[in-house]
Amino acid sequence: MKIGQFATKHNTSIDTLRHYMSLGLIIPEKVNAQFDFDENCSHDFNEITELKKIGFTLNEIQQLILYRRIGKLTEYDQRITYTSFFEKKNAQIDHEIDKLNEMKHNLNNAIKEMKIKLDHDQAVKTETIGVHLSTLDLFACPVCHKPFEITEGSIQKGILIDATLTCPCDYELQIKDGIIYSPELGNSENHDIETTDLSQYSEHYIDDYINTTHMDYLKKLHAGLSWSLRHVSSETLENAIALELGSGHGYFMRHMLDRFPEGSTYIAVDHDPIKTMWLKRIVERSQPKCKIIFLCADFVGLPLKTDTIDVLLDISGTSNYSFDHSEFLLDLIDPLLKRNAILHGYYILFENFVSKSKIPFPLRDGFKIKQIKSHLKALNFVCKDDFLSEPVEKGGPLEDYFVDGERVRTYLFSGKKSIKPLG
Repeated sequence: MKIGQFATKHNTSIDTLRHYMSLGLIIPEKVNAQFDFDENCSHDFNEITELKKIGFTLNEIQQLILYRRIGKLTEYDQRITYTSFFEKKNAQIDHEIDKLNEMKHNLNNAIKEMKIKLDHDQAVKTETIGVHLSTLDLFACPVCHKPFEITEGSIQKGILIDATLTCPCDYELQIKDGIIYSPELGNSENHDIETTDLSQYSEHYIDDYINTTHMDYLKKLHAGLSWSLRHVSSETLENAIALELGSGHGYFMRHMLDRFPEGSTYIAVDHDPIKTMWLKRIVERSQPKCKIIFLCADFVGLPLKTDTIDVLLDISGTSNYSFDHSEFLLDLIDPLLKRNAILHGYYILFENFVSKSKIPFPLRDGFKIKQIKSHLKALNFVCKDDFLSEPVEKGGPLEDYFVDGERVRTYLFSGKKSIKPLG
């Protein structure tokens, strides 16, 4: 019987039979360069199947069958030998069951402890993040550049949760549930954290993202976050005003927030109200030491005073802007920065563009390392350290900006503005 017929007869695969043959478990006769499987092969295959059912590994089965074959055992002797093997296997399984029961007991205890801690966390009232009155002097109208005044709203322990900020030219910022909304994003009353559907960002959103994103991209993401931990020190953040462009789902923010001391202020900017509300909920649970301002606005025309920002966190903000604009975003943000501002940046780089690339030709310079470095130099940023990630070819549901055949890297930059123009 040929190997294909034998596989069909025994409802197995040819690859499985070849593996058994390589271990010497099945030894067909070779006739004219083809293997012939006889009744002995069927007997051996059935024995292997039965032994696997009761927990024997292929290595153990190999040993058993060798005893039978080499020892020329009588049925009585074979039963004695097999009984000894089976008793040893039974004792081994009992031992494994004991280990599994111990593991299950420990796991149940761990689950109970987790639930007790969850109940405690839910019982502890987290402080709602809002806009501290002390931070209002960071803001200015992007039109008339005058400061804002509180025209309506309530103050709770020096924090604005719901309010309206107005400047002399009647440009208004709405504060709703502790988030500042610029007028170009519409009426903030439509963005109520208590009534807005956040189901797309459930408690298991991070788990779902990890499970649906290619491992190579996750490794690249982790490498970038690890690099940042080594290059963002708490000392440089003391009393600093930090601005993150495009906080998104907060991968960087949540990873780095412990680095920001009590006297610092973290301004997280994103144009998506839903992401901002979801991120605010997550961050509130961590009870951060620093002041946090959630600002829902477009990058261009941020309602902040000039010469205000000590630390700029450009975590793919410029790159995301480059998907739709030819301008380098930091050229527009630069007036907000102090003369000696620190920059920590992530920039998406394309190693190549294919014919079906999603990046239009006029916008491709925004994803080339040479142009990015040139822009940073023109803005007088001196590189302290940088890092170029390994290329990846696959992302996840959120990284749909490159197609098959394109390779994407991340360029990480850590530097500081030079007071003197760079040559």
